[in-house]
Amino acid sequence: MWHRTDLRLADNAAITAAAAAADGRVVGVVVLPEHVAAPVRLTRGRAERYTALPDFVRMSPRRTGHLLQAVDELRSEWQAKGSTLFVIRGDAAASVAALARDLGVREVHTAPCRAFDEVRENAAAARALGIFGASLVVHDETTMIAARDLPFAVDELPDVFSNFRRIAEKKCRVREPLPVPALAAIPAELCARAAEESARTLATEDLAQARAAAVQQDVRAAFTCVGGRSHGLARMRRWFWETDCIARYKETRDGLIGADFSSRLSPWLALGTISPREVVAEIRRYERERASNESTYWLFFELLWRDYFHFWVQRAQGRAFKASGVLGRTACGVQDQSAYAAWCEGATGEPFVDASMHELRATGQLSNRARQNVASWLAKTAGIDWRWGAAWFESQLIDFDVGPNWGNWQYVAGVGNDPRNRVFNVQSQAERYDSNGAYRALWRSV
Repeated sequence: MWHRTDLRLADNAAITAAAAAADGRVVGVVVLPEHVAAPVRLTRGRAERYTALPDFVRMSPRRTGHLLQAVDELRSEWQAKGSTLFVIRGDAAASVAALARDLGVREVHTAPCRAFDEVRENAAAARALGIFGASLVVHDETTMIAARDLPFAVDELPDVFSNFRRIAEKKCRVREPLPVPALAAIPAELCARAAEESARTLATEDLAQARAAAVQQDVRAAFTCVGGRSHGLARMRRWFWETDCIARYKETRDGLIGADFSSRLSPWLALGTISPREVVAEIRRYERERASNESTYWLFFELLWRDYFHFWVQRAQGRAFKASGVLGRTACGVQDQSAYAAWCEGATGEPFVDASMHELRATGQLSNRARQNVASWLAKTAGIDWRWGAAWFESQLIDFDVGPNWGNWQYVAGVGNDPRNRVFNVQSQAERYDSNGAYRALWRSV
């Protein structure tokens, strides 16, 4: 089982299928990024050259540390089932194939979001596995509604979300979460080997620094996120059942300060330590046992948005990362590195934008309202290439999710499916959502 953004055993169709195919004789593997804190050139969507994009850290130490927290719990989950998880580094496709060959594996199961880079990586892994007669089995596993349950092919996805929503709500079902499959006990010597190799991988200095970055907490941050699955489940339990915040969500969702104005589940959904189907099952249970209202629906509505962007990036492939967007519109934005750096650092001189960028740098998190404003300011007010903003978000956000990130940036920049030209008036937005200036004062500086 090659884990990508599905770092869990429960409700995991790929593991369930692998266990069924091999009488439970399954081991897991995670491939960690090769570079942490090293500037790299953007490679997403190689259909277009990005020679003018500044080098940037594709996955910040904080984001990498959050991933390591999730991997730690995943290792424990595999061990508790009598099996094991290999944690390795290197070129993902080549590394997985080399391990599979060494272990005598005949099938590798995996379930990434099928965006451009991931599809290329799948193809490379399939070729490498095929050399010694093994095969790659790819599952659809990242969405709430399974791709096979859509009443249309992904290539026929509606261009506008509202059309997708109407069809999905009328004709699609959300399957019940799958239980953890039965796994066979793996020989002790193989478990020992996995433990030794994984420990060696995880002991490198850059990963130790990433772990340290992930646990650093700014005193101004109201919410702490730990990457492991147990923490995601605890957050869901608190926000649903202990505080009933879900019943007020539609009224609080545009908040800027505090722990509970939103579910805060996106970091765990992004890594797949909890699944969207598990969240829906909890929504339905809450609606049966406590209350069903516009707020409980709104969380489901936002999971539909997440689904839409996962299907969107699968359909768009390289066009999801092109300056001209999915419909080939005239590219907007100039490539002004000094103005871009000022935006990244929160030094634009626009207090609401700067406060938001300071929060992002300090925590790896940012509210939806703040994201829309800083994205609009960069792409529309400052006129900077929107891809630069999307790349910075990919680097910094601990809840980075390829489809929602790049799809929302195209949406705000006016080069996505929705033809409307949106420009946020940052001053009026600040007056409306931060009327007393508390947010701007809180995040005045890094």
